[in-house]
Amino acid sequence: MSALGIDFGYYSVKIVQLEKNASGYTLINAGNRRIIDEMDVFDPEIIDKSHWVAAILDLCKEMKINPKRIKNVVSSISGNFVSIKQITTLEMSNQELISSLEFEAKKHIPLDGSSAVMDYHIIGSDAKELDKINVLLVATTKKLLNQHHEIIQNVGFKTGVFDTDPVSALNVYLALNGLTSDGVDVILNLGNNSSTLIVWGSNQRIFTRELQTAGHHFTKAIMEAHSISYSEAETMKFEKGVDAVNTNSIDSESSTSFGLEIAEKTIFASFGDEIRKTLRYYLKSSANTHFNRFFLTGGSAVLPGLQAMLSEYLNMTVEILNPCEKIDHKLNIENPTQYTVAVGAAIRGLEKKV
Repeated sequence: MSALGIDFGYYSVKIVQLEKNASGYTLINAGNRRIIDEMDVFDPEIIDKSHWVAAILDLCKEMKINPKRIKNVVSSISGNFVSIKQITTLEMSNQELISSLEFEAKKHIPLDGSSAVMDYHIIGSDAKELDKINVLLVATTKKLLNQHHEIIQNVGFKTGVFDTDPVSALNVYLALNGLTSDGVDVILNLGNNSSTLIVWGSNQRIFTRELQTAGHHFTKAIMEAHSISYSEAETMKFEKGVDAVNTNSIDSESSTSFGLEIAEKTIFASFGDEIRKTLRYYLKSSANTHFNRFFLTGGSAVLPGLQAMLSEYLNMTVEILNPCEKIDHKLNIENPTQYTVAVGAAIRGLEKKV
């Protein structure tokens, strides 16, 4: 049994093909393709269906995948019009629960002129209130769902399953580590147009927050700091990482690249502050818990100095989440952490559950 997972990124499309066997999963194919080749005109705001269709078709050709022959495909949806919330509600009939959750879904996503679409998963009885249950509510808009459906069909795939980036990342996290029994773990999925912070432990509520700072914004800040082109800034970002926004001439061997006297003026420092404030809010709203591990994933997770900077800001050990760590494969994969969402989507296809 195999499944194809597709990550509709704003910088690049990622596709992985997984097989399930008695010992676990095997990665049999993986690839990525930029959405726009000419980086100096790149802007995530102009990405539309035609860009994604063209990129996926090119990538399928490169990976020797015939969409018409793929029976099990799962693609992931992200952005401001996607919401994931853990809701505590009274036990009720299935129809009453659906009506209640439909009303709840409308409160958590900005509507785009179309109706809300939601799915849910009953986590179980609430530990504190015996007559209530905890439900994981996932909501998006009909317009966004239809857009993804049209992309899948235009590529040539049969109608597949749609997942969300946070759920896909959680599926990878669960496959690699399982839920921590004491305290919570943190995942930061660092995308191109936005980043998602996820907090979860076996005895704690699932918490997610969409952060409007990501790889594209890092590149724009570098571009503006040095008055260079977008493509030059993109190259500098991956070469110098958190130091790239510094206009000072800094000896990398003798300086603390993310010292507070420099870092507090940069977009990376503001990003670190936003994460720190969010985690402090979580601690205040979740009694008697603590953070165990912090996982960094996504295409920009490997920027030089970012892992160390976040570790210093948060006073936590920050680890790179490698989705292929416990998956058999013989592929030479560059920057495997960029495939986390695609791998999680494929796992969903193989397990047929959240």
